[in-house]
Order: sequence, then structure tokens, then C-alpha cells
Amino acid sequence: MYYYIIMIETKKHIKSKPYPNNEDFLIWEDGEQLCLIDFKTFEKPIVKKKKAKVIALKGHELNDLNGSEWTIHGKSVQTFNSPITEKRRKHGAAFPISLAKHFIKIYSKPGDTIFDPFSGVGTTLDAANILNRHSIGIELNDEFIKLFNQGIDPKDGKPNHDYRRIVIQDSALNVYKHLSVESVDFILTSPPYANLLNKIRENFADKDYNGNPYKNQSRKLAKPYSTHPKDLGNVTYEEYLVKMKELFLSLHQVAKQGAYNAWVVRDYRDMGNNIPYINLHSDLISIAQQAGWIMWDFVIWNQSNQRKLVRLGGNKSRRYYFNIGHSFILVFRKNMKGEKFK
Repeated sequence: MYYYIIMIETKKHIKSKPYPNNEDFLIWEDGEQLCLIDFKTFEKPIVKKKKAKVIALKGHELNDLNGSEWTIHGKSVQTFNSPITEKRRKHGAAFPISLAKHFIKIYSKPGDTIFDPFSGVGTTLDAANILNRHSIGIELNDEFIKLFNQGIDPKDGKPNHDYRRIVIQDSALNVYKHLSVESVDFILTSPPYANLLNKIRENFADKDYNGNPYKNQSRKLAKPYSTHPKDLGNVTYEEYLVKMKELFLSLHQVAKQGAYNAWVVRDYRDMGNNIPYINLHSDLISIAQQAGWIMWDFVIWNQSNQRKLVRLGGNKSRRYYFNIGHSFILVFRKNMKGEKFK
């Protein structure tokens, strides 16, 4: 016997795909576990509300930004500040919701479907819901699922119950099991960085100096997410890149033609293995291109005001290292039929 879970398109047109009933994953929405039931009984009841004023779109537009908003959003170096909610604090490495809102506004429009294959505590999904988009994510970690199920923090915005906000508890590598071909309008995620978090020193920030303006930052070092065998934060860097290529291939299948795919990543050092700099962002660009994605844009996220400045080395050392106080937002795009971008 087969059951169904919806693939979100619009409230009036919902795609679906069959599931065998012995799959090892859970599905959550609004803090409640969803049963794998026929999609005809899966739709939310229609609640009549006063219609809000909406910008008239013809359907082919990328977003609903006006001219000045389009220009303001176009800076290639950005600083994102927003309240650190309790669930993002417990996560330890979640990006600000202002970052998610920024890119969702650029690469989608109201009613679109946003997907995050590493949804964590749900920052991408929360931002999408607040901005009147449907959202679906995949997350493996039990604790993150519990935090996601607490709902949208009032500090971030008001939840919109007319739009779906669903997370599937499974491995990101199983995207193909959950999403239909060409069903996603925009992908936004921040992946785990192989076994990086297993290498971070707890007391790494002990090398300080008098007058450090960043001394009293509240941000703490992130810890390993889990010991789960499917957690991509527990594999070697070589294994990680192989898995990421597999994921990029799956994402290319589920993304609509012309859809964008934004990854928030940060390079790092592995001094334990005598590797001064791991060029993660460049490696991800390479494998994404091998999977069919077009390298489209590159944004630098300046995090200097969020990361404690520490002394790396010393005045008697022959080696000098800069504090890595930035991340990259890698923006990929799937060609539309007939396009020849490469």
C-alpha cells in the first residue's frame, strides 16, 4: 500500500508522490507529527480572511522587488544583524534570519516554495513563512527538530498559517525521496563542514589582548551537531565532497528551471593535520559545476562584528594567520531550457 505527502506548489494546485509506508523518517509541521495520509485529506481547511493588497505579478518574475529595493539588495559585501533567538543560540552556527530574508526576497516571490536540505532549527523555513512563501526542509538532528517545532520566535516576525512550513527528519542525501522533479523555486542552506566542528578547540579564544573591541561577544564556538552515522559533520573531508556532489545532483533534479541555489559556507583551518587553509568554498563551487549548476554570483558576508578577534601566533612566530571573519554565499543557478550559460 502507498501513502502520500504533498509537494507544495500553490494552495490550489498541489503535486504529490507515492511513498511506501515502511520508510524510516518523520514529518513535522507546526509542532505536530504528520501521518503519511492521502493528500486529499492533507490540505489545511480554507479560512476566509480579508484579502491583503498584493503586487500584481504575471508569473514569470523572479521576485516582487521594486526598482530601489532591487538596487539596495545588490551589494556584494553584506553585514547581517538580527536578534539571536534562543533556538539559534542553542544551534550554535545558525545564520541570522535577516540573511535568509535577504536572499529569499531576491530569489523568490510570494507563493513560491523554498527548500533547505540542512534546515537545522528552521531559520530558512521561518523566514520563508514570514515572507509568504511555502517552505520545506530536511534535518537529521533530534534536538534541532524539537527547536524547530517550537515555532517562529516573535523576535523574527509573525507566522503566516496560510503557507506550509514542513520539516522532514531524514538525511539530506535522500532529497530525491521527498521532492518531485522541478518542484522547488529557491534553495537556501548552510551545510555542515565535514568534521570541522570536531577539530575546534574549546578554549581557542583564550589568546586575547588588552583593548580587544570584540572581547565581550556573546557568540560561542559551535559544537559537533551529533554522533549520528548519517551526519555529514562526522565524515572526512574527502568523503564529504563526494556526498556533497551527490546532493548537488539531487538538488539540480528537484529545482525548477531558472531556480537559484544559495549556500552559506566558510573556509577554515585544520592545523592538527598541518593544513593552514581549507578552501571549502572553492571545492564546493567545483563539484556544484560538475553536477550541472552554473556558478552565478558570490557574496561576502562580513562577520567581523560577530566574531571575537584573537591572536593567532605571536611576535616570536614565523607564521602569521588572519582571523577568518567572513563567510561566503555561493549562488548557483539552473539553466532554463534554451539557455547556454556555463
